[in-house]
Amino acid sequence: MISASSAGGAVLGWCTNDDTAAHFAQDNGNCVLVSLTLAGEARLRQGPDRRLRVTSQSGLVVLDSCQPLSSLAIQHSMLYLMIPRDQVHAKAPGALTLAGSSPFSLPDNAMTRMLTAHLLGVIKEREALAGEALECALDTACDMSLVALAQLKGPLSLEWEATQRESLMNAACRYIELHAGEPRLNVDSIAHALGCSRAGLYRAFAAHPESVAETLRRTRLEQARARLKTRHPPSIDQLSYHCGYLNAASFTRAFKRQYGASPQDWHREWCERQLLL
Repeated sequence: MISASSAGGAVLGWCTNDDTAAHFAQDNGNCVLVSLTLAGEARLRQGPDRRLRVTSQSGLVVLDSCQPLSSLAIQHSMLYLMIPRDQVHAKAPGALTLAGSSPFSLPDNAMTRMLTAHLLGVIKEREALAGEALECALDTACDMSLVALAQLKGPLSLEWEATQRESLMNAACRYIELHAGEPRLNVDSIAHALGCSRAGLYRAFAAHPESVAETLRRTRLEQARARLKTRHPPSIDQLSYHCGYLNAASFTRAFKRQYGASPQDWHREWCERQLLL
């Protein structure tokens, strides 16, 4: 078993079991578990008539740790994210009602696919992640999970509380980081991927210093600048393409407005600074 935790209370783990039968009594913990089966299967039972067979085809499965549960693991390997129950209650109370009835799978949509990829990525890079980077990775996983759980009641609405809007904003920022290189990425496609309305996404960013569009533009330019930090960077055409711009001219104008120099001049100044170190 491998696990890591954040100051916010999230715990990410990865475990492999021999064939094991277990029973977890009432009040086994104070968290909601989001799990992903990687291999084998687990047969879950709550009460005499609530059963769920979980395999790698089941996607992300949600369990309430406060509910009694019996399980039979058969060559089972999984990763899991434990989210403090009070956070779920504050941001997605409907999910607790569902989980209290029986474990269930989250629907397959853009948000849950992005969450799955993120969880697998954290496990893959676990040895390279530490300190602030690990905290950020776990908090991002928690934010995306809370958005996915809140979506169970339908599309995200304008009536979300401030904490819920913050979760949506964090999930949107993470989505932008992952997809900034796509030229067609815009407010509408981000909102669609997260399962909310355009207005709902604008509302989530209302208290943020940057708008959605400004966050996208800054992220693209930061990724471009990172690619320039090398002796032999890509050409301007390649750089603009990889950072989501349709042409080199618009990319160069945006870069110069942001950093006060063209990409070529910025790269030359960076090289000169490296020689002075």
